[in-house]
Amino acid sequence: MSFLASSSLGPLASAYPLSPTMLRHGMAGHPLLSFEALAEAALEMPPQFVERRIAHAVNGGEFAMDRSDDSDAATVIRSIRSRGNWVMLRFVEQLPAYRDLLDGLMDQIGPAIMPATGPGLTVRGFIFISSPGTLTPFHFDCEYNILFQIAGDKHFATYPPAPPWLPHDRHEAYYSGAENLLPWNDAYEEEANVHHLRPGDALFVPFASPHWVKAGAEPSISLSITWQSRWSQSVGDAMRIDPILRRWGLPASGVPAWPRASKWRSLGCRMARKARLL
Repeated sequence: MSFLASSSLGPLASAYPLSPTMLRHGMAGHPLLSFEALAEAALEMPPQFVERRIAHAVNGGEFAMDRSDDSDAATVIRSIRSRGNWVMLRFVEQLPAYRDLLDGLMDQIGPAIMPATGPGLTVRGFIFISSPGTLTPFHFDCEYNILFQIAGDKHFATYPPAPPWLPHDRHEAYYSGAENLLPWNDAYEEEANVHHLRPGDALFVPFASPHWVKAGAEPSISLSITWQSRWSQSVGDAMRIDPILRRWGLPASGVPAWPRASKWRSLGCRMARKARLL
């Protein structure tokens, strides 16, 4: 089966790692990505990696878990059209068949990303099953991401990974365990780069790019494959060590600008872990 269309490798290589770009794929009919297959996968996965959240969230608000009844995730997925829910299967690579699927994807993606950032590290898979109209509120993810639209459609709005959309304190706090939701300003609506994804479309989302996502009028299935690079790992090290440096009265340098990586802060982060300061 064709995963990422071969015609998309050039655009991905040109845009990566800093610019969002639309791509094409051939997974819309994949047997592992049907509603029924995902209901079965939800039963196989450890419960802590299956999340059920509300569909009526707003930008700047809470994306709350839904505990309105005791329905299991498989039941919710099978009736997602009428449920008013968003379900995420986190780290689907735990299931061997989905691990094989992700491996196949990375085999195709690798040649496009290797020249810029080296091999994809810490590859993870997420599957989102959304009721019609579900809004995933404004947030950021500290990985590179390609989202593959499998069923239904979505509007996916991206922003540069910089203030005011991504405040530095929120970025830094994430690495200390804070949530990844972001404050919202109504002016951001007009500043969005909105991508309309239909089955067969995919979107590359740069590292830490803030975004919000709204499902269309039909139930939606999306697959995200995420990865790190040596540079993105160095950003995480900087975000972890900078608060310690400030407490010691030492200068903190902020987010390393691509493609610079702060090797001494990465070393400091490893030393801080050994000293149990992190």
